[in-house]
Amino acid sequence: MKRRLIVASAALISALATTAVQAQDLNLLGSKNVVLSRDTETIDLTTAKGQVQGLRIYAKRRGIEISNVEVTYSDGTVHNERRSINLLEGERTREIDRRNNGKFVDRVTVTFKPQQGAIVPSLLEVYGVQTEAMARAARAVGSAAPASASVATPSAAPAATTGVVPARPTAAAPTPANPGQTTDTGEVLFGTQQVGFGVDRDVIRVGADIGKFDKIALRVLDNDIFINSLKVVYANGESEEIAYNAEIKKNTRTRYLALKGDRFIKEIQLVYRSRANFRGQAYVEVFGQFAEGWVGQQGEGRKFNQGYLLLGGQTAGFTIDRNDVIKVGRNDGGFRKIQVRVRDQAITLFEVRVVYGNGEVDIIPANRTKIDAGSTFGPIDLKGGTRIISEIRPTYRTRIFQQGGVAKGRAVVEFWGQH
Repeated sequence: MKRRLIVASAALISALATTAVQAQDLNLLGSKNVVLSRDTETIDLTTAKGQVQGLRIYAKRRGIEISNVEVTYSDGTVHNERRSINLLEGERTREIDRRNNGKFVDRVTVTFKPQQGAIVPSLLEVYGVQTEAMARAARAVGSAAPASASVATPSAAPAATTGVVPARPTAAAPTPANPGQTTDTGEVLFGTQQVGFGVDRDVIRVGADIGKFDKIALRVLDNDIFINSLKVVYANGESEEIAYNAEIKKNTRTRYLALKGDRFIKEIQLVYRSRANFRGQAYVEVFGQFAEGWVGQQGEGRKFNQGYLLLGGQTAGFTIDRNDVIKVGRNDGGFRKIQVRVRDQAITLFEVRVVYGNGEVDIIPANRTKIDAGSTFGPIDLKGGTRIISEIRPTYRTRIFQQGGVAKGRAVVEFWGQH
């Protein structure tokens, strides 16, 4: 009898152990590239298979500092895991919202510390703790919980433009702005290109730190162009083709081409050619329109990039340049500080003159300061507090001798303003 009890106990322990192992099975529910310059991201799990009795988040690429994980279940209940989680690349969280019964998960919203200037997104994977039975459970049709007001739902992708693109006539002269600069109408000139008769493949770099956009437009001068493909690549790695097999007439500006919601743009990829005739090459300008509510003293842009907005930029020559003028098209209440950022090559900065809206000139000496590529000068407090800026007149030059040898090109100098 005693032997039978021992055998029975062993069988029970084995069964319990098997059940525990099954309960700890981790199955991938979903994943998402998380833009680290933001502060929140939602992972949609409405199509994930099975119920869960707990969750774990895995940082497959790039670490992230999490302050809250909000889990929304299909029955409408919500769990908030409010704790500090410094999740390094390759690490998983401990179990989140451990329970005995299983539930279907609709979405997981992660709140985290923004990483200013971060370009490469973090890839987060959400795993469910499931028994075998939970993994097989089927979700009832229409059981998803309604999206809360605090969760942004992505807009449906607009149809890509094809054929002759609707456009209006425009002057035959290039826009008096530099790439990366805000124009008088509040748009940002992303870049310009010369388009030949053969098929050209150009990439216009934008960068997530410039801001969030919801539409773009093209301006074409000198000759018609035919677009094989116009693709926007977003900062989280997603891409969207917004035009294909499309034609734009010379000396016209297209209507706005809507993007899939308010997005941070990494780059714009163009495959196109100009019409083969005697008119020569076409000249193309690409513009972006800031998303509604991004700019301004109460705008969403204040939450990103330490509240700095790009005012404009220019390339610096190898001789002392005193003639560059960066026009500031949009102030939205004025700025308190400016900052100089340098890319590609080091420069020598002599001074910066800021012309205010009332015509007053603020001379900021820089005393031949060397600014390396990737470095900044400032922030500089503007005289008199918050000011409307009309233009910026820098005196600078690209340094001929750089670290590692002679400069291989000109420096790009950007001016940023903080409300």
